[in-house]
Amino acid sequence: MVKILVGNDFDEVLRTRPASGWWNQRVTWFAEDGDLVILPARPEESFLRYVTGMTGTRRSSLCVLVPPAEEGRPDTLSGSCLVDEEFLGRIRSALAGRPVTGIVPLWPSASIARLARALGVPEALAGREFAEQGGGALLNSKTAFRAIAAGVGVGLPRGRVCADRDGTVDAVLELVGAGHIAMLKKDYMSGGAGNEIVSPVPGVSPVGAKNVVVAADEAAVVRYVEDRWDWLTDGGRHQFVVERYHPGSVACFAEFLITDDGIEFGAHGEMLSEPVTTKQIIPPPAFSGQVLDDLTDQGRRLCEPLRAMGYRGRLSADAIVTPDGELLFTEYNGRITGSTHVYSVFGEKIVGGDFMKDRVLFEGFWPKGWSVPSFDEAVRRLTEAGLVYDRGSRTGVILSSAFDRRDDTLLHCVVAESLSEARTVEERLAGLFAAR
Repeated sequence: MVKILVGNDFDEVLRTRPASGWWNQRVTWFAEDGDLVILPARPEESFLRYVTGMTGTRRSSLCVLVPPAEEGRPDTLSGSCLVDEEFLGRIRSALAGRPVTGIVPLWPSASIARLARALGVPEALAGREFAEQGGGALLNSKTAFRAIAAGVGVGLPRGRVCADRDGTVDAVLELVGAGHIAMLKKDYMSGGAGNEIVSPVPGVSPVGAKNVVVAADEAAVVRYVEDRWDWLTDGGRHQFVVERYHPGSVACFAEFLITDDGIEFGAHGEMLSEPVTTKQIIPPPAFSGQVLDDLTDQGRRLCEPLRAMGYRGRLSADAIVTPDGELLFTEYNGRITGSTHVYSVFGEKIVGGDFMKDRVLFEGFWPKGWSVPSFDEAVRRLTEAGLVYDRGSRTGVILSSAFDRRDDTLLHCVVAESLSEARTVEERLAGLFAAR
């Protein structure tokens, strides 16, 4: 028996993310003995050895396949390359007659349903019928999220979905006219990269957004909307969200696994932005038990209609807690997220025990100014400094991503007994990787 793990990114019909092949390699954290892994680019053997050494999976038992790249789209697992006849033949050869027990993509694209059907194992993809009809777009749309969230009655920031210029101007003016700040959010971006803040006053920090635009009156708002219309709508293809921005809020998430049997809670986390999302803390230290209970309960309510529609897979419900203590949901993400492997592999399988109570997982991108020549060199420096993850103490540093050759960086996860201890380790890491 074998699982097929697919390191696809966002559906290429909705959005492309150039040079993301290194990021998609995180799917290898979920590999078990005998699995087949499909990636958009050949991974470094050093990264595969590291991952399998951490998880206990036998590297020799894994088969890694890379399909022929579509012209002009390197690092993208497009629908056409996945069902290329020559590539399908390579998959069948690698399977060697073994039954496929599951197909697990990072993103529930219709192209994965086509792959399952082409291999003659449509039943191996959980929620295939939903994915086959483009359901992945619904699961990762900020505009669809607002409709579903409003329908099930979870807390939302004041705002609306916009599809025309006049309505957008009205939505922004409604907020800034009341002395509030507006955030405009593209439908299919992530991590805050598709967000902009429109403020009636200067001096607002762009936390959770790429930048801030000052527009104090109707004329300025009209100019902004006209100037940014193509960007906001992806050339007129998509709607977007205008909602109230709450400065000083703390961002958090609750992630779930939706199956035929029900809705299973995964983990809570806190997200840190500088200005877009760069780090996460699992479990989140900033919240009371009541806030986490509310986050879980309302997040579960978001899962229920999606389960009824036929979705099967991970769903992260993202929210903010305002300075007044109000819990407001901001989006959901129906896919294997950048948090899934942190709690379900690092936490549950590597750290083990009651990690949500006696450990902190502090994971994220390297800050600007950090770099290293190679993945192997990063491992060497951590080892010499005595910072590599130690199974005896259940503390240390796990390198959580493949090497990003664009800027010679990685993601790492500090496992510590407390957040203060994790931050102390971060300071030591700066001495290893920050520019001198």
